[in-house]
Formats: sequence, structure tokens, C-alpha cells
Amino acid sequence: MNVRSIRFAAILSAAGTLVGIAALYAADAAAQGAGATASRVESSNRQLLNSERIAARFGNYGIEVLAGDSRERVSNLYSEANGERTCRTFAVVRYPAAIDSAVAAEHDEIVRGGSIGAVFAAHGWQVRKTNLRYFEIDAPARVAGLMRVAPGTRLAAHAYELDVVKDGRSLEYALLVEIHHPDYLKRDDLLAIYGAADASGHEAAVEDLVGAALTAAGATNDAVPSPTGTR
Repeated sequence: MNVRSIRFAAILSAAGTLVGIAALYAADAAAQGAGATASRVESSNRQLLNSERIAARFGNYGIEVLAGDSRERVSNLYSEANGERTCRTFAVVRYPAAIDSAVAAEHDEIVRGGSIGAVFAAHGWQVRKTNLRYFEIDAPARVAGLMRVAPGTRLAAHAYELDVVKDGRSLEYALLVEIHHPDYLKRDDLLAIYGAADASGHEAAVEDLVGAALTAAGATNDAVPSPTGTR
């Protein structure tokens, strides 16, 4: 796949969209401040998509697909200021071997560079996350450069299963690892927003997923986080 750059919501110009996202962001921030506890599976109440949260926090949002094939995609989710991009989330997505026909059209949009949550939301799907692990890594040179931070800066990461729901039907779409800029989300923020994480019964798959994500990020073996703990 060639590198693609697609700008989403350069400035959120629609007043209704701004008001709606601002309200969600306020509720989201309140939950963080209160240290809200949720279940391992994200609440069905509407929460901000990562793209919306970045746009609300930094004023705009874009996605750059760095690499991808039929099973995996590596993306830079960024904000932009003064003509310079700053990676807010380095995301690694692993697709299942077979895509359900019910989401084939959405998957095609995503493979062509669409933002996962935004694509599904636009098609009437609700996005849910099953939180598998929170961890921290020292920023490898590749990610540090994209985030404009010093190599070795401590970064929070989130491994989860993404499911989509519509008309009473729930489908597992992908497994993801997201590594976040320190000015965007820290590990305690992830816990406050999404609640506890638990990889019980999925340990091997999570280890493989995290390893693939760290390889994509350019991390060395000694940067691999401990597999223990759910925070």
C-alpha cells in the first residue's frame, strides 16, 4: 500500500458537530477527572471516537497510513499546527483473516485510508472496545520523531478488541494497539476513560499483537512491556 494521507475535520466547521463533540468531550474530561470506573467492555453510552477526541483537544485531526496489507495497518493519527504534523496516536490494526460481508463496504473504505471509528459511525454502526491491556513503553526513534518528543519518552499504550454493533448484531472487527502522545493520553487517563482491562483467555493473542505493534513502532526487544497487570 502506498502512503496515504487523508485529512479529517481540518477545522470542525459545522456548528452542530462542534456543539455535540464539545459536550461529549466535556463529559469525557469529567470522567477522567473523577477517575470513573467502567467495565472491561466499554459502556454502550456514546463516547468520543479517538478521531473526535484528538480534534476536540487539538483543533483538528488527520490520518496518515504508513503501511498496510490485508491483515495489518499502521497509521499516524495526527493534529496539525503551523503546517507541522504531530502524531497523537500511533496505531497498529490487525484484521481477521476473513472480513464479514456485513462490514465489507466499511472495510474497503478503511483499507483505502479511512479512519476506522469515523467510517463505522458514518454507516450507522456503534463502536465498542473490549479493553485487553494498558501498558507503557519508552518512545522508539520512529515514534518519537512522529510525535516530536525525545526518544525514550514514556508513552502510554492501549491494546483492545474493536467490535461494531448495528441492528442487534455484534461483530468483532479488529484488534488494535494505540500508542499515545504524552500530551494527549497517559495510562491513568486510559483507565479513567475506558475502565479496567483484562486479557484473560486471550493472553497469547495479546502478546502477539503487542509484539507486532512494538515492531512496527521500531522498538527493540528490551522495550517490550511486562505482560502482567491490567493497568
